[in-house]
Amino acid sequence: MQIIGDNRGGSFLRELKRRRVVRTCIYYIIVCWVALQVGDVLFEPLGLDDEQASRLLLLTAILGFPVTFIFAWYFQVTPRGIVRTTSFVERRVLRNMAPINDRRHSRVANYFQKDSGGKDFGWIISAETGPLTGLSFGIEDAVEMGRSLECDIAIVSPHVSRKHARLELEDGALVVEDLGSANGTVVNGKPIQGRHILRHEDEVRLHDVIFRVTESYSRPRQEQDSMTQTTFINTTDSSDDTLLPEAPQEPPEPDPKP
Repeated sequence: MQIIGDNRGGSFLRELKRRRVVRTCIYYIIVCWVALQVGDVLFEPLGLDDEQASRLLLLTAILGFPVTFIFAWYFQVTPRGIVRTTSFVERRVLRNMAPINDRRHSRVANYFQKDSGGKDFGWIISAETGPLTGLSFGIEDAVEMGRSLECDIAIVSPHVSRKHARLELEDGALVVEDLGSANGTVVNGKPIQGRHILRHEDEVRLHDVIFRVTESYSRPRQEQDSMTQTTFINTTDSSDDTLLPEAPQEPPEPDPKP
């Protein structure tokens, strides 16, 4: 029961952070404090009772705090105006790029099933934690990962930035780049700065969401690599004449007896 309570408490705190409720309430408290300071200066010149006016202003600020809290929970002030904050469940309608396999089902057939068309990918990333756990994605073009539904791989997590990181191919290698995210991008336990070349079995962490990198060779590519790694030795030398083995000579006939 205590674990369930801790999880609910953590989810509530994450929602407060995502909806920016705490920041809005802090701004409200600062504005009320400034209003009280200004009131102490202006009440007396305006002919108002300083003590009663200050109490009335303080009471108004206290009553307005829960209103501000509720407003910040459901709405946000943006450059486009006041917009309603969508709930975390509503934002789980994802438009991800198609996964190449889905391991969320326990059936072995689904575990090894490739996507339609049987396309082979040189690099694959597989989600090990987070909302995309069990999904694998083949990388063939530049791919953006983040909380925004406009990203190629949308990750519904309050700790993931709207545009968190980018994956792209460069001369056959897979490169990851952090896009100025709030919590950073970590590869094998080390935060990266700028662009970082990934290798087979590397771990890419976007805060609490972990992806595993896999380099997958298709059969034609394996054959091509084998050909490039094979050394052919030329045993013939054009400058020398080819020496053929001499024909066996018959033994000399014995001398006739006298």
